[in-house]
Amino acid sequence: MSFALEVKSEVLAHEFDENLSKCFLAGFIKYNGDLIFSNNKEKLRLTSNSNKIARSIFKLCKQNFSGLINIGISQAKNSNKVTTYYIILEGQISVFLQSLNVVDKNQIKIVEFIFDFKKLSKDLVKNLKRAYIAGVFVAIGSVNSPNTTNYHLELQFKDLASAKYWVVLLKDFNFEFKVLKRSEKLYISYIKKSLLVSDFLKLIDAYQCVMEFENARISREFHNNINRTNNVDVYNNKKALVVGLKQVDQISKIQSKIASSQLSIKAQALMELRIENPDASYSELTNKMIEKGFIITKSGISNLFKIIHKLSEEL
Repeated sequence: MSFALEVKSEVLAHEFDENLSKCFLAGFIKYNGDLIFSNNKEKLRLTSNSNKIARSIFKLCKQNFSGLINIGISQAKNSNKVTTYYIILEGQISVFLQSLNVVDKNQIKIVEFIFDFKKLSKDLVKNLKRAYIAGVFVAIGSVNSPNTTNYHLELQFKDLASAKYWVVLLKDFNFEFKVLKRSEKLYISYIKKSLLVSDFLKLIDAYQCVMEFENARISREFHNNINRTNNVDVYNNKKALVVGLKQVDQISKIQSKIASSQLSIKAQALMELRIENPDASYSELTNKMIEKGFIITKSGISNLFKIIHKLSEEL
C-alpha cells in the first residue's frame, strides 16, 4: 500500500457525524464525481482504485443519499491490471448534489465551500472545513512516501478556479500552497516543505501517518547529520595532515642546519612531538605538551609554530 493510500484510508477510518459526512462528501464528489446518463436516467459515478476507500465512500453515501447505490468493478487489460471500483448513485441526483452545495440550481459546479454557517460556532465551522479539505484530498490528492528524499504533497485540479480557491481556503489554516499549470486541463496545487506536509496530515486527522512520516524524516535527518559530521571530520583530518607535513618539513630544515638551539626548550619539545605525530591537531598537541609538563594553550602552540616557520624561512 502506498503512503498516500495509507493516509486516505486512515482519514476514512474516522467516524463522521451527519454534518461532517456531508462536508467530506461535498469535497470528494466535487472533484471525483461524474454525471452520466443511462436509460434516460441521470446517475452519479464515483471511482477509486482502492477497495477500502470505495467501501468507505459507499458507507458515507448510504448515510446521506436515499436513492439506489450500486458498486461495480473493472480491471484494466494492460500489464498493470489496475482494478477500478465504481459507486453508481441513481435517484434524485440533482437534489442530492444541491444539498451538498456541489452544484447550484442551474447544475453549475460551485467552486467555493458553501454551507449555512451562521448558527454554528467558529470551532464547528473549522471542523467542517477540515472535513471538506479531507474529502478533496481523498478525491484528488497524493503525497510522497516519507522514505523518499523528496517531500511533496499535491492535488490535481481540472480548472484554475478550483486550484486558486484551494490556495485561498488553505490560507485560513496557515498553508501556502502553490499552483502549477501542467496542461490545459490540469493544474497542480502543491507544498514541498516537510513540516508543511506533516501539518497538513494533522489537519486531515491522519495522525498515525504523521507519526510514520515524522519518524522517517527524523531518522533521515539524523543519518544526514552523521554523514555531514563525518565529512567535516575527514576534511579536518586531511587539513591537519597537510599542515603537519608542512611543519615537519620546516622542522627537518632546522634540524639539518643544527639550529634547534636557537629555539626555546618548549619549541624544541613541540618539534619532537610534531615529528612523532604529523597528523595531530593543535588540540591534541596541546594535550601532549601538557603531559610532558609544559603549560601551554592551543594559541600558544600556534605561536610556537609561527616562530618555527620564521626560523626555517631565515635558514
